[in-house]
Amino acid sequence: MNRDNYIGGSISTRIYENNLLSKNDLERLVDYDSLSEVLNALSDSSYRESIQNLNRDEEYEKILDDELKKSYKLIENTANDSNILDYFRERYNFHNLKVLLKEIIQKENYANLYNDLGNIDLAYIKKELLNEDAIEKDFLETLDIEGYEPFNKSDNPSDPYLEYAKEALGIFDESKNPKDLEISLDKAYYKKLLEDAKAIDLEELTRYTKERIDLINLKTMLRVKSKDSDIEELNSALINGGYIEKERFDEIFLQEIDQIVVSLSNENINKYVVNALDGDKTMDQNLLDLEKSIDDHQMDYSRLAKQMTYGPEVLMNYIISKEAEIKNLRIILVSKLNNLPKDFTLERLRETYV
Repeated sequence: MNRDNYIGGSISTRIYENNLLSKNDLERLVDYDSLSEVLNALSDSSYRESIQNLNRDEEYEKILDDELKKSYKLIENTANDSNILDYFRERYNFHNLKVLLKEIIQKENYANLYNDLGNIDLAYIKKELLNEDAIEKDFLETLDIEGYEPFNKSDNPSDPYLEYAKEALGIFDESKNPKDLEISLDKAYYKKLLEDAKAIDLEELTRYTKERIDLINLKTMLRVKSKDSDIEELNSALINGGYIEKERFDEIFLQEIDQIVVSLSNENINKYVVNALDGDKTMDQNLLDLEKSIDDHQMDYSRLAKQMTYGPEVLMNYIISKEAEIKNLRIILVSKLNNLPKDFTLERLRETYV
């Protein structure tokens, strides 16, 4: 990786950062009493054009979707390296794969659930899956699913996403459990993220991804515990590729929350475990706080860009920061729509870059 290739892009991205909402901006939005007041306040921000085109306040998701698409397009036009955005698009690629396979299994049309930030060739994957003899999918030939057509990529016989889909469907065909299909694609998602991180050639991004896998595995373990399920279910759901061996989660599975915190004290993710988990809280509250810590972990990686004059991290930070901003706005807007307490809303807000 040649950092000099990102000098111009980094300068442009620093200018874009000036339009990000600060923590104080978000806290001021929480102080408003209604959804319409929050949207009116946002009319002085980068969201103004989308807000002007809004028919009803309750359709605020359109604003957030439009802003995220604009942000991706902005960085896409700025970057010299498509690998940077590929890493972030994986979330939407695998979301789209899940929608596609859900249609296959349930024999339904979920075209409205596709996210066009994904960039894999769903039409090609659909066509190839229809040719698979192992699973009956002939009904799809009669479905008119709009979500496939916009992609129109060249046929790629070695498309890894097709292989992920085939593997997940094969697992489901044996177990008939939709959860197994989800688990298979989740494992493939993090495997692909690690491959993307190595392709970008950033050691810190690989470290961050491996730590995220550890945090996701911890969250999975707590969810299994909360349902009083057994270690076998845990082992089937754990993801490979993190720093913490899967066997370690077996060892701490039966421990109480405070013991788990101590057991993980020497791990990279210790800071986030300590901030999130507490034996005096309910399991549901621990899971909510751990989810928040996972998002904060991402922002901590993003802040590395502050220390750099130029480089791919600067461009990546903008996407991370914009996605965190949109998540915070969604929390605020949902809270206003449902008249939730302001203190509760503030507690749920994620860390911000600004």
